[in-house]
This record gives sequence, C-alpha cells and structure tokens, in this order.
Amino acid sequence: MDRSLVVVCVIALGLAVTGAAAAEDSAVGAKDSVTSVCLQPLGKYDKKLIATAKRGIEHLYGFEVRILDELKLPKAAYYKPRRRYRADKLLDFLDDQVVPTSGCDFVMGFTRVDISVTKGKFKDWGIFGLARIGGPSGVVSSHRLGRKASRRKVRRRTINVMNHELGHALGVPHVPGQGCLMHDAEGTIKTVDEESGLLCEGSRKIIEKRNKIKLPKLAQMNWDALL
Repeated sequence: MDRSLVVVCVIALGLAVTGAAAAEDSAVGAKDSVTSVCLQPLGKYDKKLIATAKRGIEHLYGFEVRILDELKLPKAAYYKPRRRYRADKLLDFLDDQVVPTSGCDFVMGFTRVDISVTKGKFKDWGIFGLARIGGPSGVVSSHRLGRKASRRKVRRRTINVMNHELGHALGVPHVPGQGCLMHDAEGTIKTVDEESGLLCEGSRKIIEKRNKIKLPKLAQMNWDALL
C-alpha cells in the first residue's frame, strides 16, 4: 500500500457518544472550538448511507457533522477509459471549491460512482476511499462496498471507510495492529469487515496532539445503535 502523501485506502470502523454530549467531550481541555466536519455529496449518492457515515463520525470522533448540498462531479476528474472518477482530482476539487466556503475544518466527499488512483504499476486502480495525510479533505465511494453484503454490512463498511479516511485527514498514516481503524487493509474488503472500528492508542495520540483536541474513549463500537 502506498504510504506517500496521498493515502489510498480500504478500511475500518467507529462509534461513541452522540450529539452535543460527544461534541463537548471532544473539546474538553482542547482548543476553544469543536472540530467540525462537512460531508459533501458528489453526483449520485445514497442518502441513507451518508446519514450512516454522519453518525459514525459523530460517535467515534465526537465531531460536529453537517451534510452539505449535493454538487455535480467535476468533469476534470472523469477518467473516460474506465468510466471512473479520479480520486486525487476529486480531492483537488474539494480543496479548491468546497473547503474554503464550507465553514468546516474538514470536508469529506461521498459518492456512489467508482473512484480510482494510480497505484504502483497500475495506472487506474479502483479504491474505496482516499485522503491526504493532514487533510483538509477526503473522499469515499460506496460503489465497491455492497459486494456480497447485507444492507447492515454495507452500512458498517461505510462507517469503516469514512472514519479511516477521516483519520488520514486528521494526520494519521497507516499503522500496524490488526483490528485498528488505521490498519492498512491492503485492498481487501475482508480486512475492512474484520476490523473493530476503534482507534488504537497511538492513532488517538497523533490526532489529539496534532489537532489539539480530546476524543471520546470507547471500549467498543455500538453497532446496533449506529446501524
């Protein structure tokens, strides 16, 4: 898996406290304002899944999350030979056109179309999500999350991938540790399904120190409440 500035991802999970209580916990002893995240629908997307992703972020990270109005996919990101959209170009679009006016610290794109990047010898490699380490944006596609899966599993995968990509945007690279949210899934959905959804302690420390915040401490994910 590429460990450069742009991190290709296939991921893990998350849950916590919800609503105002979660936001307050995340701000204790930290910076004056609560970290905020915007979810940006891009082109065709599943409204129920983006709502699930919102709950997952709020639960694991304790952030305020707002869903923005849908935007068309940028033509510049379309890769005609494979009928996909280039994820790196989607990040450029979010950074230039959405982040500055969003009012949020981080913006995470969400779409149903297939997305891809160049990975090693592969010019066009299909992925679940992408984010630059340190943000301010990331993008997740549900296109590949529904294969041989129940609706409940798709929802869980959506949370896994979204929280993993947001972890990159918050400054965390891939880390060792099977079951950790930021573990490198190495391109397989099986690894995503096996992960706990929780941040390992090292990842928590990186996020808290880099962003001057306190995250909720969870013993386990409350999947029944999230899904």
